Amino acid sequence: MPDYLTKEEIRQWRSSLERITLEEYAKRLGKVISDEKETNDMVDMVYKHSAPVRYVSNDESSVVKNNFKAERISSLAQQSFEREKEISLEKAERDLRKTLNKNKQAEKAAIAKAKELKEVKKAEVKPVMKSKPEPKVQVKQVKPAVVAQETEDIQITFKKNLTPREQAVFEHFLNNKNSIVYAKELAQVLDLPRDYVYKYIKNLRAKMNENAIQNADNGGFVLTVN
Repeated sequence: MPDYLTKEEIRQWRSSLERITLEEYAKRLGKVISDEKETNDMVDMVYKHSAPVRYVSNDESSVVKNNFKAERISSLAQQSFEREKEISLEKAERDLRKTLNKNKQAEKAAIAKAKELKEVKKAEVKPVMKSKPEPKVQVKQVKPAVVAQETEDIQITFKKNLTPREQAVFEHFLNNKNSIVYAKELAQVLDLPRDYVYKYIKNLRAKMNENAIQNADNGGFVLTVN
């Protein structure tokens, strides 16, 4: 005949701090639970149908806590990333709207400015009066006058007018015609260094139509006239 748990043993099981089922407690004592005496207590029913309790060591508990923290941190980081992404998209949309509004305003201002300038130009435009062409002026080319020097029966003509110094050189030659005139004499007449005199003699010869001034054999120059 099986040995059943007594009421006293059942009370001891209930007051025990050890979390085991009544069947496990009876098995430990080498007894069985009578079907007739099976308890309907809620505690018994919970322990009977619940899974065995597994006690976790400190190391395992630390690992579980760390895993939980890591998962929590990862979840928070993911949520933060998603939030920052949403904020960035919202900011980009706001900036785009601002840019579009500015472009529209600038376009409207440019159109208004163009219309204003067009109206101002219309107001400033006046009918252009055709001007009569100015009469053409005919310019006649005047040939240089020929200067003639006449003394008694001597006539010498020039291609161009003489300068005052060239005139002074010619008059000195004329006063000493058919005689040798030296450069130092002409230097005294012109009040210039002798080297400057040769230029005026050369210019005087070039302007004469006649080759009247010749070089003397012993130096100097001679105005030869017949």
